[in-house]
Amino acid sequence: MSLSLTLLGTGTPTPLVHRGGSSYLVRLDDEMLLFDCGPACVRRLLRKGISPTRIDTLFLTHLHYDHFVDYPYFVLLRWDQGAGRIPDLDVYAPAPARKVTDRLFADDGAFDPDLTARTGHPVSQFIYEMRGGALPRARPMPRVTEVAAGSEVGKGRWRVTATEVVHVQPQLICLAYRFEAEGKSIVFGGDTAPTQSLTDLARDADVLLHMCHFVNGEADDPRNTCGVSGHLDAARTAAAANVRTLVLVHMTEQVEQPGVKERVLHEVGEVFPGQVIFGEDLLDIPVDPIEVPRIR
Repeated sequence: MSLSLTLLGTGTPTPLVHRGGSSYLVRLDDEMLLFDCGPACVRRLLRKGISPTRIDTLFLTHLHYDHFVDYPYFVLLRWDQGAGRIPDLDVYAPAPARKVTDRLFADDGAFDPDLTARTGHPVSQFIYEMRGGALPRARPMPRVTEVAAGSEVGKGRWRVTATEVVHVQPQLICLAYRFEAEGKSIVFGGDTAPTQSLTDLARDADVLLHMCHFVNGEADDPRNTCGVSGHLDAARTAAAANVRTLVLVHMTEQVEQPGVKERVLHEVGEVFPGQVIFGEDLLDIPVDPIEVPRIR
């Protein structure tokens, strides 16, 4: 079995050239799953040489735009380039994901004029047939399953378990996911304040992706800390859960400033005894233990 994790986007809603919105790719042999689909997700996939047509399953932690604004682009590009030769996308997300999807792709949805043209105009039909499609052309119909705390999704050799975390409820439900396959586990913490539900989900995981939105002690207004985590929050959760590797993601510019970055890593290391990775876009994360290479 070959299992790998790639960070496609490690940023926040703040627009940055070097950090896209939250998005992560899991590869299990030839199968690929996407977790969140934030700004720049599709372009980051292309930078990795991966066509969206190769991905059949998407999990969304919540419906903040920095976690799913590339969703319509991903669905449309995958559908258009797939030319009727790939299955519709399976989407697992908290409510109201089904309503949002309908408002994007249904007959009276936001993309209805585009889809009407691409399925009905001779130019679009010609291009579709040149790509290998057979008329009549069906519209994209993502298969949306709304999930909640305690939901389990399994396909073939992998299983994903969801739990609810603490972010911006009651306006939006936010979930964390634990992906498991062949004895390995990756936990996607979503956006959250410290919460026992995430610690329990991440228990003994190989990798935990945890938001590092601020430096603890520098932004401790309760309006902030009630819904997001800082670097020490991430470290404490990882230590309590006994995970092997902690990956810091969802980082603001505050966290990555020269000197601050080094302070963050040092202080996290004082709390969490495992491996710590400072997330960067397009970084491949080892799921197995990291070995220090020899000097050559």
